[in-house]
Amino acid sequence: MNSSRVVVVHGGARDNYQLALALQECDLLEVLVTDLFWPAKAAWAQWLEGKLPPALKSLLRQRSQAGLPAHRIRQAPVSGFIAHIVDRLKFVPFSAKRYVRRWSDGRLGKMAGRIARARRCGLVSYSYYGFQAFEAYGNAATLFQLHPHPETMRRILQTELTEHPECATSLTSEWELALPDADFQRLVSESASAARYLVASSFTRQSLVEHGVSPDAVEVIPYGIDLDRFHPSTSKVRGETFQLLFVGRINQRKGLSYLLEALRLLDGEDLHLTICGRVVDDLKIFEPFAQQITIRPSVSAEDLVAAYQTADLFVFPSVGEGFGQVLLEALACGLPVLTTTHTAGPDLIEDGVEGFLVPPRRPDLLADRIRWAMTHPEDLVSMAHQARKKALSFPWSAFRTRCCTAIGTVLAQSE
Repeated sequence: MNSSRVVVVHGGARDNYQLALALQECDLLEVLVTDLFWPAKAAWAQWLEGKLPPALKSLLRQRSQAGLPAHRIRQAPVSGFIAHIVDRLKFVPFSAKRYVRRWSDGRLGKMAGRIARARRCGLVSYSYYGFQAFEAYGNAATLFQLHPHPETMRRILQTELTEHPECATSLTSEWELALPDADFQRLVSESASAARYLVASSFTRQSLVEHGVSPDAVEVIPYGIDLDRFHPSTSKVRGETFQLLFVGRINQRKGLSYLLEALRLLDGEDLHLTICGRVVDDLKIFEPFAQQITIRPSVSAEDLVAAYQTADLFVFPSVGEGFGQVLLEALACGLPVLTTTHTAGPDLIEDGVEGFLVPPRRPDLLADRIRWAMTHPEDLVSMAHQARKKALSFPWSAFRTRCCTAIGTVLAQSE
């Protein structure tokens, strides 16, 4: 095996390509196998960008990373493009979209496994590509487990489906419930067959250990944040109405029904909730709170930062997350966070210092912490300063450094 190089596989601009970039920076990257990657530095690409509408240019730039040279990228553009288009066609049934996406994922995994095997390199696969990648590779490899163990998430989502059938649209679209049994078992096998695991949160690590993975095989490496883009406002003024903010997909996996129940418990309080995110579930569940809630299904990058900067408290009551990047975004903007223990919250904040941690499915505790924040404005200001201070510990460079160290150790042990 060429112990000095690694093949990485994932679709999309996963984690802003930071894992592949990390390995390139420490001279460990053999190749990144992905679906669609835009070579923004190429002369022809720059020429074409000049002919395109700004919105399309921005989309293409999201599939690019300046530090990754073209010769380190291997694409599967046909399957990637088909999956990308099918996913956006509203008339295509969800079952067909699911099939095409998993077909595309499988092609990426096989390609990565074959390349790593042919070149005798190491292999790091993100979740959803690992089963095919490991099978084609034929050797022990590393899995970046994005979400908690599939069986853990299926159990959590099945409980939500039983208790909140009105949210079935989004819950049954989650991979852990939507996949046919055979494909779901591939995910389970993927999470059991790696030699080493990288995860972004202790909650994900705990879920793997509960299903038989050795604790020594799992390393927690929290994600990073762009501290220049996400930063506090220099002129924030608190208004009379207390401003809550939620950012994320508008579905029950994010625990929104529990947040609405917390608002009901806070009836009569002078507060307002802004929700920024893609609508999935039926918006009828928000109708009783029409005077207290503003839903913004589409916001620009600049407006998103402004939303963080002007809110008083960020609320993210998710029932199950592999991380929750919005938590770091809020902290970086100096916004205290109220979240659950089923996110990266325990890895990012100390309860009562930069925000609050509560168990999932506890609207009473959500209401209690919101009420405290409303009645302790001076303490909340101190909490905001602590939030920004904590975010400074999580630049993307720290994530990249830790990834290089972890994968370098794996390569050294395989020699």
